[in-house]
This record gives sequence, structure tokens and C-alpha cells, in this order.
Amino acid sequence: MFKEFGITLDLEEIFKRFKGVKLYEIIDTINEEYGVSLQKATLEPVYRDEVARLFDSELEAIAGAEALLDAVTVPQCVVSNGPVSKMQHSLGRTGMLHHFPDRLYSGYDIQRWKPDPALMFHAAKAMNVNVENCILVDDSSAGARSGIDAGMEVFYFCADPHNLPIVHPKVTMFTDLAQLPALWKARGWEVTR
Repeated sequence: MFKEFGITLDLEEIFKRFKGVKLYEIIDTINEEYGVSLQKATLEPVYRDEVARLFDSELEAIAGAEALLDAVTVPQCVVSNGPVSKMQHSLGRTGMLHHFPDRLYSGYDIQRWKPDPALMFHAAKAMNVNVENCILVDDSSAGARSGIDAGMEVFYFCADPHNLPIVHPKVTMFTDLAQLPALWKARGWEVTR
């Protein structure tokens, strides 16, 4: 996306610095660091088209995701910095959209994005659940920080080697979705069958 503007970014650097970060913040950072004035309104459709193309050609479900979602016995939702249409696309491509009917919450809904905890409070309120009774499973440091600041118990999925560790009493790091039922049961939470 930035290459056409003479900016080459290392893929590993992109994952480390920008995974889970709002697109507009990424553009602001690139503008500042490279002394350019890339327009958000111009770049966003290019980015969205490229993400959709990659989803269509390469997106696969994470191993164990469908089994985990089938086993969960409490209401669940998806909270994302991306637009609802992106969530619908990715969940539809992986066959998991049916687990979240009308329970997709986007930073665009309230114009606040992770790591701002407002998005977590918004989702909890919409689900009619006290935020301190929520369990957050997230694969980005921005999402994990959002959950921490909202007072949630955070299960930080670190199968991606680019994820930086987060050491915090509210954070449990794990690398395989199949680990979650046992981790939850060890806390005394009966949330899976």
C-alpha cells in the first residue's frame, strides 16, 4: 500500500508495530516518520480492497476456532477496530459468522478504537454484561491493553511470534485455542461444554 509512495516497510516491523492499530493511526505514523502527506481518504479504499483480496485468496480459520466457538456456552461477540463489513467478510470466509449474529462491535460504531477501553465498554453494554464479568480473547497488544484498561480478564493469543509479551495480572498468554477451556476451568469458570 505504501510502496507506490516510495515507502518500503519490513513485514515483521509492520506486524510488531501496527497489529491491531487503527488504520488512520498507521497512516499518521507513516506521514510523520517519512515526512509525507498521505491522504487517509485516498488510502483507506486501497487498503480495504487489498485486505478483501487477501481475505478471499488466503484467509483461513485459526486451528481450533470453530470447535471452541461451538463449545462456548455464554454469549460471545467480536470487538474490532475494523469496520463491521470487514468482520462480516472475514467471519463469513471462515464459516464462523453464524456464531455472532448481530454481535459485531466496531470502533467505527463509536469513533473510538483499541487500545481505548471505550470500545470494550460499548460491547459489554450492548451485550448487557458488566465489563468485569467479560472474558476477552484477543491476538493484538492493542486489544489486550484495551481489555486491561476496561478491567476485563484478558486471554492474549500469542501464536503469532510477532506478538510482544504482556506481563500483567489480568493477562493470561496462550498459543493454542484448544488451551482455553482448561484455562477457564482452572479459574472456576464453567463457560464451555
